[in-house]
Amino acid sequence: MRRRYQYLWIAAILVASLIALRLALPSIVKGYVNDKLHALQAYDGEVADIDIALWRGAYRIRGIRIAKRGVKQSTPFFSSDRVDFSIEWRSLLRGSVVSEAVFSQPNLNLVRADNAEQSQLGKEESWAERLEDLFPFRFNTVRVENGTVTFRAPGIRTQDALKATQVNGEISNITNVVDSSKETFAAFRTTATVLDSGSAAINGSVNPLASSPTFDVNLQLKNVLLPKVNPWLRQYIKADAESGDFELYLELAAADGKFKGYAKPMMRNVKMYSSEEPEKNPLKRLWEGVVDFAAKVLENDETGEIAARIPFTGTIQNPKAGIFATIVSVLHNAFVSAFARSLEGSISLRDVKKSLQDIGDSPTSKKAEKSAVEEKAPGDKDRKKSEKPNFGPKR
Repeated sequence: MRRRYQYLWIAAILVASLIALRLALPSIVKGYVNDKLHALQAYDGEVADIDIALWRGAYRIRGIRIAKRGVKQSTPFFSSDRVDFSIEWRSLLRGSVVSEAVFSQPNLNLVRADNAEQSQLGKEESWAERLEDLFPFRFNTVRVENGTVTFRAPGIRTQDALKATQVNGEISNITNVVDSSKETFAAFRTTATVLDSGSAAINGSVNPLASSPTFDVNLQLKNVLLPKVNPWLRQYIKADAESGDFELYLELAAADGKFKGYAKPMMRNVKMYSSEEPEKNPLKRLWEGVVDFAAKVLENDETGEIAARIPFTGTIQNPKAGIFATIVSVLHNAFVSAFARSLEGSISLRDVKKSLQDIGDSPTSKKAEKSAVEEKAPGDKDRKKSEKPNFGPKR
């Protein structure tokens, strides 16, 4: 009988201990997360609260805020109402223990200042590694729901920053759980509203495990009203847009340290004028006239469009743009025909690997060049021995 009571007491103590641990677990996890955020080198962060869901192997961060140390910015680098970390059950059924992260209403504020100390672009930290520190398993899926991204440069006020709202996106199969045969096995997609009126869509694939950047990305940006970016136009080209809208199409692929792509910006119904108040500065008045004249000259008469196809190819360390091809493209569009408003589908990883052999830094080209030098060297040496230097007649 005593033994039976002993077992009951042991069970009661065990249950009480588990309950106490469960009640204390949010505080323990909160302390752990805050310690990790405080340990950042260039940034500092804190979370407001932690919720635990043991039944699904998850916990939820509420009110996370990360700011750069020592800057005078009114907005933090990153904040989010809620971040969920959990085991990815669909991958667990495939025999892989990986996790997923969901960011709800995140805000990312990028600021480029006149000096690196006041800039907050996030380049000082490896955020993928910091994310891995917050959960014991590797992340296979990361989702963003209803996010906001802003970007501000020197001379641009906070209220005039470039802003993307309603950012929704996902990157999946980061650890290649599906065992895709594609070289870029992790797929991503993102949509957003840009400057209230425009829309952006980005999709593609990437190999996060590759030693050099390996990705294939497509971007479409449509219906951006040029007057929305007047603060930027005034700051950088000293002119105003009274009307017009902007579109951008871009394809870019990279592999083996090389990249290839194109950007196709398009503008319609562009009118570059001074503001309603007469501009007193004669140089600015002259510049606005030049900009407006250029817009009229390069505009397609039939469609009212200004467009260019800007190709770029090169190595990751030394990117270069095809300036001559850009000029030809602008003139061709201005006087012949406008570009079609759709992605060409002409850039892929296979295209990069095939067509960039002539960029240099490839083992094949280096070997061929070395062989050519070795074959040429003996002949040059013999010829130099047979030739006597001629210094001209002696005086």
